[in-house]
Amino acid sequence: MTILKGNVSVIAAHPDDEVIGMGGTLKKLINNGNLVSVLFLSDGVSSRNSIRETVESRKSSALKSLESLGCRDVEFLDFPDNKLDTIPMLDLCKKIELHLNARETEIVFTHYPYDLNIDHRLTCEATLVACRPNPTSLVKQLLFFETVSSTNWKFGDKSFSPNIYIDITNEINDKNLALKHYSIELNEFPSFRSLDGIGSLAKYRGASVGFEKAEAFELGYLRIM
Repeated sequence: MTILKGNVSVIAAHPDDEVIGMGGTLKKLINNGNLVSVLFLSDGVSSRNSIRETVESRKSSALKSLESLGCRDVEFLDFPDNKLDTIPMLDLCKKIELHLNARETEIVFTHYPYDLNIDHRLTCEATLVACRPNPTSLVKQLLFFETVSSTNWKFGDKSFSPNIYIDITNEINDKNLALKHYSIELNEFPSFRSLDGIGSLAKYRGASVGFEKAEAFELGYLRIM
């Protein structure tokens, strides 16, 4: 974990993406003493017209889920779900920059640039702009996490190619507990968005590098000073 020392910010499109993509890593980072914040750009539910869940109940789920992992620095921007393409890119970038600057963030995690979900792609694009490596930027590391049913559904030559693996063998139970706060998003196996599906991915990623369970990331850039 020496490569991941410093203030951490996770920039996610929707509440639940952060735990699905890197819940075990979040727990590990927090246990290792990193200051961790999470920024959600969209509410994650307003496009669905669902009577099962409201924007406020999703926020409550996010706060409970992240608190179970030890993260209490959570910000919601409340942009419309699956409509980030209606928001000027400049507005998205400025909001992300404000979040990062206020926390003196050194390590940023966000979505894979070629996810199927448009909100994921635009969140990544805005984060890349906010984290452009100019001489005054504090950000030293930028990593992309994978989100099942979006990253794995992007076919062709832009498929996710992880090159960083974080052992979450000791944190997988914490991740599962955090996921249960988003139970409305979980389905029955063989859906990938199930505890078994997400757990199977953790086993596969772990076995790829000799761990029992792991979460995988693709490195955007690493600045060594």
